[in-house]
Amino acid sequence: MNRIAVALIALTTLSVGVAARAQDGRSVWEGVYTSAQAERGAAAYAQACAMCHGAQLAGTGEAKALAGPEFLSNWNGLTMGDLFERTRTTMPLDKPGSLSREAYADALAYILKFNSFPTGERELASRPEMLAGIRIDAFKPTAAQSATDAVADAADAHADHGPNGAPNPYVADAGFFKLPPGRTMGSTSGVAVDSRGHVWVADRCGANSCTGSLLNPIMEFDREGRFVKAFGAGMFNFPHGFFIDARDHVWLTDNRVANGKGAQVFEFDRNGKLLRALGKAGVSSEGPDTFFEPNGVAVARDGTIFVADGHSAGKGAHRIVKLDAQGRFLKQWGARGSGPDQLEVPHGLALDDQGRIYVADRWNDRVQVFDSEGKLLESWKQFGRPSGVFAGSDGQLYVADSESREPPGYGYHPGWKRGVRIGDAKTGKVTAFIPDTAPDPDKQSTSGPEGIWVDAAGRIYGAQVFQKSVLRFTKARKAP
Repeated sequence: MNRIAVALIALTTLSVGVAARAQDGRSVWEGVYTSAQAERGAAAYAQACAMCHGAQLAGTGEAKALAGPEFLSNWNGLTMGDLFERTRTTMPLDKPGSLSREAYADALAYILKFNSFPTGERELASRPEMLAGIRIDAFKPTAAQSATDAVADAADAHADHGPNGAPNPYVADAGFFKLPPGRTMGSTSGVAVDSRGHVWVADRCGANSCTGSLLNPIMEFDREGRFVKAFGAGMFNFPHGFFIDARDHVWLTDNRVANGKGAQVFEFDRNGKLLRALGKAGVSSEGPDTFFEPNGVAVARDGTIFVADGHSAGKGAHRIVKLDAQGRFLKQWGARGSGPDQLEVPHGLALDDQGRIYVADRWNDRVQVFDSEGKLLESWKQFGRPSGVFAGSDGQLYVADSESREPPGYGYHPGWKRGVRIGDAKTGKVTAFIPDTAPDPDKQSTSGPEGIWVDAAGRIYGAQVFQKSVLRFTKARKAP
């Protein structure tokens, strides 16, 4: 294992017995740093950290993210004293401990600001013993719903069988895809099926990132799961949303910015020829011709393009962007928040034959249903904490929940289990539930399918980030 891996494992993973979890004291939601300190910290971060962790704190190569779900999940419940000591003793990589204690505290203030924790009137201290009473909470404690209330809501949503009690008529086929010799499947949230029944997968280059990789992330498999071809090497940082349109064109969103790439939506023909790239390469911004963090894409039969934009809770754009068939901006809707017309991490979207748009409003634990002009039609909590959604031609809605967890913190959604929920796309009534196959989901920030697609025969394909695989689910045969 090289020095980068060793240092970053130390930074993002705490060994048993190293740091006790904070049981009392203040929370990072109570304003534990100042704006001026965060501004100083931005300069310290740029000097000592950005080369490895990136300007957007998303991580590059082996360097882990210092913002977003993975970072918050790793540090939830620990203290700023723990984070300060880990940072000071491992960073910068070439000369740990070389900055002043004040500079380390400033850099942590910048990280807190980037993760959307509020400012206060006092600066973050530069001594770990003074930071030991400041708890890192992924969610604002006063805003968290109690476990009792959440379970009650879940029961109300499914008075007949509860949130996890719907029957599972499917069986998983874990060995369906046959990869070329030496190629392994990486993390993936993208799977789609074309008009011939060929299955397409966009993985993250055998790992959980394509930055610096020479592997082709877009792979085609035939109807029997045999590998056909792959393309796209060197084009993306973080393949995320995936779609096959009516012309069998392949669409992919690149969710992260690094090395002059990312924050774009790409269209390819079935042979891998790039037809166009929407957005500006390497520019993460909310605008009519730019995207902040494009999560998902769907294309209507008339060529109208819809993009779900915004992956980082608490900052940046959280919107649905509508473009015409030529890629020209028409309108957008949604704003960051939990109100009826608001969105918080619109992680995926799907279109049905009647023009309705289903949005996986992940951080709000709901599916939002809009018409094609952005008018809110329905808001459904009964599908769990959605990461992916697919509207089938059979009138069914397929929703992938890859994050619900019992423990407080990231993904906190007590009473709900991860898996795929299936229900009526008009009424929202859930009729089936395929449980996640991970043995202990609560120990992971994500597991089970995120991306989801259903072929003409009703077979479900689930793209998994944690398990680094795509599962095919088929209806179980009834006993004669």
